[in-house]
Amino acid sequence: MAGLWCVNVGYGRKELTRAAAQQMEKLAYYNTFFKTTTPPTAALAGKLAELMPDGLDHVVFANSGSEALDSIVRFCRHFWALEGKPDKWIMIGREEGYHGSTLATISLGNMPAMQAQGRLPLPGFEHVDAPYAFKYAPDTDPEIFAEVAAGWIEAKIEALGAETVAAVVIEPVQAAGGVIIPPPGYLKRVQDICRRHDVLFVLDEVMSAFGRLGAWSAAERFGLTPDFMALAKGLSSGYQPISAVMIGQRVARTLIDKGRDLAHGFTNAGHPVAAAVALENLAIIEREGLIERVRDDLEPYFANALARLADHPLVGEVRSIGLIGAVELVQQRTPCLLFEPSGIVGAVVRTQMQQRGVILRAVRDALVIGPPFVVSHAEIDRIVDTLASVLDGVAREIELVAANQDLAQATAGGRALAGLTCLITGASRGIGAAVAERYAAEGARVVLAARSESLLNTVAERIRKAGGQAATLAIDLTDADAVAGLSDRIASKLGNLDVVVASHGVLGDLAPLPEITDDGFDTVVTANLTATFQLIRALDPLLRASAAGRVLLVTSGAADGEVPRWAPYAASKAGLEALARAYAAETRDTAIRVNLIDPGEVRTDMRAAAFPEEDPNRLPLPSAMTDAFVRLASPLCSFTGARVPAETAG
Repeated sequence: MAGLWCVNVGYGRKELTRAAAQQMEKLAYYNTFFKTTTPPTAALAGKLAELMPDGLDHVVFANSGSEALDSIVRFCRHFWALEGKPDKWIMIGREEGYHGSTLATISLGNMPAMQAQGRLPLPGFEHVDAPYAFKYAPDTDPEIFAEVAAGWIEAKIEALGAETVAAVVIEPVQAAGGVIIPPPGYLKRVQDICRRHDVLFVLDEVMSAFGRLGAWSAAERFGLTPDFMALAKGLSSGYQPISAVMIGQRVARTLIDKGRDLAHGFTNAGHPVAAAVALENLAIIEREGLIERVRDDLEPYFANALARLADHPLVGEVRSIGLIGAVELVQQRTPCLLFEPSGIVGAVVRTQMQQRGVILRAVRDALVIGPPFVVSHAEIDRIVDTLASVLDGVAREIELVAANQDLAQATAGGRALAGLTCLITGASRGIGAAVAERYAAEGARVVLAARSESLLNTVAERIRKAGGQAATLAIDLTDADAVAGLSDRIASKLGNLDVVVASHGVLGDLAPLPEITDDGFDTVVTANLTATFQLIRALDPLLRASAAGRVLLVTSGAADGEVPRWAPYAASKAGLEALARAYAAETRDTAIRVNLIDPGEVRTDMRAAAFPEEDPNRLPLPSAMTDAFVRLASPLCSFTGARVPAETAG
């Protein structure tokens, strides 16, 4: 993400460090009020006038894109007031627009989540739809859509009355909106519409300027001459907070000749250190030919790399321009069906990408990417290859969650386990006891297994009082001799066995690796892993004889920490997962289904919409998380070898 679309020259630039230090030694600060300035500030203003399109020769500095756009709103209204048209004050922005985080810029943009905070938008702001072809016109000729989308702006001006509209403000590419790239000709049409109706034309180039689009500005790339241009991010590559408002001649002359003193500014606007860093940053871009590199090399390579994802079943569209792109995720490609609710799948992909060392951003279900200009071909390939791998895993996870949701509906509101015989270990308390009681309520005949006979009898008595069937089995599963004859004992007493829930184990005191003794390690692994292996091996004949053999291995949430800190628990957890997958593979041709479940992972991000009641952060009692156990034990369950409730990639 180049930080936040800004670290264009990359990290670790000692030239920028030196520029800041040297300027601090010369003059650490002075303001730009009272007809004063500093040498680097004046030099930067001259450089920007040179780099930006003809006519944008005046600069007002600020500290962020938000401040720059907020200033432009004020300047536009002030300009028309000076021209004797104070009623021209309405600012037109677009849906999915982002122009900053001040009250005015939130109002100018149209991000609902932002406007929901602070009683926004302010009056005097209107919006039209964005030129979002994927959403509004996926099969329309781009030139036709350009005319249609630009027409929305003209229709809004005419509906409001041009005599009330101060300006139209647009991002050439709507980055925070999901990398919405306008169709060819759209920007020029909007500029012409503004000229025709005597409305100021403003470009928000906070993200797009300084090479992101393979040119010094989008105005340069598309042949535009705006009245205002907002610059920030790439101006200093994020090394210092700085932004600039470029003002066209028509507006500047009015502000200067008729406005007298301009009552506007910020304490740190035009800060000499920020200006010095910005000047050196621009020098790096020129010296290393980074804009030419984006235009001639990275743009086509990036586009071709992203195109490799276009046929993925979760991808509805890939789009890019310059060195910014997006991969739009969909639930179904043909006909196109978006995910509902929006944003969950994109957030899951973003998180899994970050876990693999690749940082991108999710906007709704669009994954947006904007690397620094020093990115290599190999790094672009890594981004795309990692994304392809994550999408494959997420596609499997979506299928599993959907199937799990269908299973939940099929097993809801009845006796889902009627007629089944279920053995639950660790059933004297906690999750094991809660599962046993729930299974009995669902019609199963349950066998409660644990070391303490008295505690087992207490749970069994509760089950019987509630009308269920329960038997107890006091057993130490770490004792190989006790487990060896278990299959025969169960067969003689019960006749059959359909479901095994292995919920036994030991947690003990968590400790850093150096503090763990060999005996402590062996104890945990024996109780959590070896005992489970012995149990499954002993009961395998009965499970194979069942028409609906089910094995649920409960893993310890404590093992999810870093391996060096939770070594024995991580070892046993990893071993249980390997055991489950191995047994699932071995019994693939039977009716047996084998799955893992971690009560600490009952709800994943992907399952948030499907099973909101299973959030472990909101579950006060073990009994509140037993729904998943019921589904996995059901004869209708077809999952096997999966980490349930949701398989995680990697």
